[in-house]
Amino acid sequence: MSLRRPNFQEENSAETINVSPLIDVIFILLIFFIVTMVFADGSAMKVDVPKAAAAKSVDETPLTIVILADSGVLVDGKRVALGELERAIRRRVAECKSVVLRGDASASVGTLVEVMDCAKACGAREIYVSADKK
Repeated sequence: MSLRRPNFQEENSAETINVSPLIDVIFILLIFFIVTMVFADGSAMKVDVPKAAAAKSVDETPLTIVILADSGVLVDGKRVALGELERAIRRRVAECKSVVLRGDASASVGTLVEVMDCAKACGAREIYVSADKK
């Protein structure tokens, strides 16, 4: 008969890994990356906008029309042929009455004037031409 106290520790305790701290660290990293993430603007395109000293920002969210260097036209980020431009603008001008034209510095002035005329004919009350401050 043994008078020693029995040892109730697990024999394989060195073989198990506690994953709770690992999960905590992963959740903290996930929260950090979600908070610091920059959300991309889907309608944003790489356009070389001209500079203007009197440029100001617009408070509401108007219809944005982008005129590319190759005279292509984007309405809300979707490429539109000039023949379909009036239908695309008329649908959106019913919601908001202001239009912002973002034209590439090397875009055709004729295309800009054509888009402005189409927007005015579709009922746009305010037409802005986008520019960056000098």
